[in-house]
Parts: sequence; structure tokens; C-alpha cells
Amino acid sequence: MRIDYHLFMQRAKQQQRAKQQLTVLRALSEADGPLSARELWSRLSGSGESVGLATVYRALQRGVDEGTLEPVEVLGSGVRYEPKDREHHHHFLCSICDHAFDLFGCVEGLEGSRRVSDDGTRGGVARNL
Repeated sequence: MRIDYHLFMQRAKQQQRAKQQLTVLRALSEADGPLSARELWSRLSGSGESVGLATVYRALQRGVDEGTLEPVEVLGSGVRYEPKDREHHHHFLCSICDHAFDLFGCVEGLEGSRRVSDDGTRGGVARNL
């Protein structure tokens, strides 16, 4: 029996893409807020995953195209991504470390924060969030 080399390589690439996609989805679902591509790449690299930044960008775009990921545009901070299946929530962007956190529940009276975008994102200094 002869194995078609090109078919074999195509299947191997598909399996690799699926593994990378699952790795990206898992990392985003474990995060405490939306992550930028660079933040995600840094976390994956720090945890021993061998994945390039371009691969992360492609996996994020594929997730958006497939409807599993949602881009979150935080004013002045670029695009970040999170799983699309999360319940309705707002975000908090730390003005010192530039980290975004998920906020659930009423956020109007959040002490020391201000509204920084139309989608309800709040900003300020992160203290014990």
C-alpha cells in the first residue's frame, strides 16, 4: 500500500492547526479577561508551548471567523480576544499595566474607575481585582 505523501502532509498540517486552535482557545478561556495576540503569545511561550506570533494571529482570526472568539476593542489599547460564549459582562482596563479584566454584575459604582469606551469598559488603576 502506497501512502500519498501530499495527502499525508495535508492531514498532518490540519491536525497541527487543530491542536494550535485548541491551545489558543484553552488559554483564552483560562484568562481573567480578554487578551491581545501578543499577550496570548507571551503566555503560551511562557508555559512551554512552541507557537509563533503569526500562528497566534492566524488562530485568533480563525476563531473569529468560526464564531468561537470575539474581538474586544478597548479604546486606545487595541484589539483583544475572548471566548464568545461568555455571559454579558464589561471590562476594566488598568491604566498602569494595560491589563484588561472581566467585570460581571453592575459596574456603574465601581470605586476609582471611569467609563473609557462606549461598550461600558471602565478604566483606572487595578487594585486587587
